[in-house]
Amino acid sequence: MRIKNHVTRDGQEGVALLYAIFGTFVAAGMASVMFTMAGVTQKRSQTELAVVEAKYLADGATEAAKKVLVEAIANWEAPPAQGQVDIDGLVVPWTITDIGVSRIVTDPAGIQTIVDSFEVETWATVNGMTSRSHRIVNAESTPIFQFAVFYTNDLEIQPGPNMTLGGRVHTNGDMYLGCGNTLTMDTNYVRAIGDIYRRRKDNTDSQGTVDIRQYVVNPYDSGEPSSFIQMNSEGQMDGLGVTNTSGYDSSFVDGWDADGDGFFNGPDDWMPFSAGALDLWDEPDGYATEGYTLMTGDHGVSEAATPNIGSIAMYDEADGGSHEYDPDTDSYYEVGAGLGHFNPGFYHANAGLAIIVNAEGTAWTATDGTGADVTAALGATGAVSLTTVPDMRQSSSGATEVTVVQIDVGLLGGSGYYPDNGLIYAAHNGMGQGTDASGVMIMNGAELNDTTNDGMGAPSSDALTIVTAGSAYVQGDFNTQNKVGAAIIADAVNLLSNAWDNSKTPGNLPGASETTFNCAMITGNYETVGSKYNGGLENLPRFHEKWSGVDCNISGSFVNTWESQYATADWKYGSDRYQAPGREWEYDKDFNNIANLPPFTPMAVTAKDVVSW
Repeated sequence: MRIKNHVTRDGQEGVALLYAIFGTFVAAGMASVMFTMAGVTQKRSQTELAVVEAKYLADGATEAAKKVLVEAIANWEAPPAQGQVDIDGLVVPWTITDIGVSRIVTDPAGIQTIVDSFEVETWATVNGMTSRSHRIVNAESTPIFQFAVFYTNDLEIQPGPNMTLGGRVHTNGDMYLGCGNTLTMDTNYVRAIGDIYRRRKDNTDSQGTVDIRQYVVNPYDSGEPSSFIQMNSEGQMDGLGVTNTSGYDSSFVDGWDADGDGFFNGPDDWMPFSAGALDLWDEPDGYATEGYTLMTGDHGVSEAATPNIGSIAMYDEADGGSHEYDPDTDSYYEVGAGLGHFNPGFYHANAGLAIIVNAEGTAWTATDGTGADVTAALGATGAVSLTTVPDMRQSSSGATEVTVVQIDVGLLGGSGYYPDNGLIYAAHNGMGQGTDASGVMIMNGAELNDTTNDGMGAPSSDALTIVTAGSAYVQGDFNTQNKVGAAIIADAVNLLSNAWDNSKTPGNLPGASETTFNCAMITGNYETVGSKYNGGLENLPRFHEKWSGVDCNISGSFVNTWESQYATADWKYGSDRYQAPGREWEYDKDFNNIANLPPFTPMAVTAKDVVSW
């Protein structure tokens, strides 16, 4: 028995040992499989991650290429054929190809957009995985003066008296709406790339009444329904029992569920603004065509590229330019194409008449569109002269007089030197800031016509754009007789009434008389920061007289695409600065016809994806 038991015990232990060894091999095999599978899974995950990352990089490079595309077109340049962008340290190349499709699209209001099609291709490689992106992109170019108001930075509209805006209103930044009384947006197009707020930017005041028109196809057609919906202020929302830190605007993100049913369809409910804006300012009941008047970045509004401030510079930095800067004379001299570091700015290079003042402000020269010197002959007509203009806003340095080159438009029309292409460029060498921010005085401009051409004020030959790198001062009625397309483009645009006589002195505020300006304007300003208000749209053109109770009539377009580089003094009301006019301002509906636009009207350019693969 003992022998049997011994043998059995040994057999059991041997079998157990075999099982243990087998189990070890099985476990090891399973572990090996598991490790292998884990490695495969990890590798697959890394591959999938690389593919996703490469796709996002390629898509990001596409967006960068689109920005390059629209900025080039906006600045009158051919888009580059290729380039690259650095995204988180990885260089991603792109190409832009013009596919040769161009057309003009006209909306029911007559506003025309030039549409050019391009193929944008990008490719990115991450850990050996490459992703390519192809898109057909439409670059849509709309004349910037076909907007009533166009801003590249934040747009603030805060007038004290009643104000009505007709025509399209667009900002590439945020929009702040308010009024001391009533602001009426009589348009089907209110757009902000950022947000729209029913308050001031420089404080939290939410005042007045803001009425916005519901969408119609053509707001310029008197036969269209005219229905306005109020954009409530904070106080107006409080009056409805709705608590909010602003009004009904982009800050109203959570909505107001008055009955607590989890929906926003009750009579006292308010949808979140992003949805409610589309619901409130859509088409009136019974109107056949769907559309929306008010839209923000939440609704996919895209940024529009515009010319940069270098377009109005006398000379702009450029690799391989044609000019160099002489610090001794504070001026530029020609060195030949490709040998210098500066090129004439766009408007200077294309001017049919260019007038340049020396750094001392003591002499000027003029060239026509062929580059011929016409200084002596033009000077003999009296159409151009040097003078000064008092500017208390720019007088922080103590001086009050700004040196200007004065252009008598009436005399210019009969001089034989009215620009054939309708573009006058005037600038000063050696400009500084404050009262050293020199500029141009435009006077006797009630009728813009070249009497040497046709004597009839025909738009085809007499339309006029005046550009300066400094301040522009427009004195008296402008373009009121035989009205043509006209524009003033400057670092700052100043409007002086018919009563202005250049006699203003510190502490004195002369009275204004009713004056009319029929022109578009592109002008600089500064951004409101903290409590330092920039004056808003209502003070975009600068005033220097006591306008109280006197109307300033403007028909045109109001554009702010850069910050002032020279006329940098802060906005300030009252004292010997100015008192505000009655603002009878409107969009010039003649601009809806492209034939009536001022010469060299710049474009606002957006990019829209058509197809991608």
